[in-house]
Amino acid sequence: MEPWFQRAMTLNTNYYDACYAKLFYLQPKWHGSEEAMLEFAGECLNSEQWGGHVPLIILDVHDLISQSLGHEARKNYWKRPEVWTDVNPAFEKFFRLNPQETGWHHNYALYAYRAEQWTELNKQLGLLGPVNYDYFGGKEEFDKMVRLAKEHSVARVKP
Repeated sequence: MEPWFQRAMTLNTNYYDACYAKLFYLQPKWHGSEEAMLEFAGECLNSEQWGGHVPLIILDVHDLISQSLGHEARKNYWKRPEVWTDVNPAFEKFFRLNPQETGWHHNYALYAYRAEQWTELNKQLGLLGPVNYDYFGGKEEFDKMVRLAKEHSVARVKP
């Protein structure tokens, strides 16, 4: 797998599909482990050569890990500080490299909501543009998210 992966990334340094194929290979059910997936995602995030959507491969890693958990554990998974420590820099680098990809603010907002990162959520809500309510589970769910974000920002301001 590794020689083919290296060839693909040499041909196209933004080849997200090649990174996802390697991530698939590194899943515990095949030839890897959660640790191997996280290590590879770190390489994708920290690479000076790879760009495009490649820094976001960490989202796929955390999605795969969370899918192996029960419903309640999955909800709490996103609130773990070490998860946000991966997710936040991935989006920051992604937008630094791809400022025109404004539609991804929806994704950033949803992950911030899951992580209860209210300051970042409020920031992303201001950057959404036209809202795709379906992405958030419908208008009612989106409105709930906005309400909670506002409540938490107001709670921080009050003495």
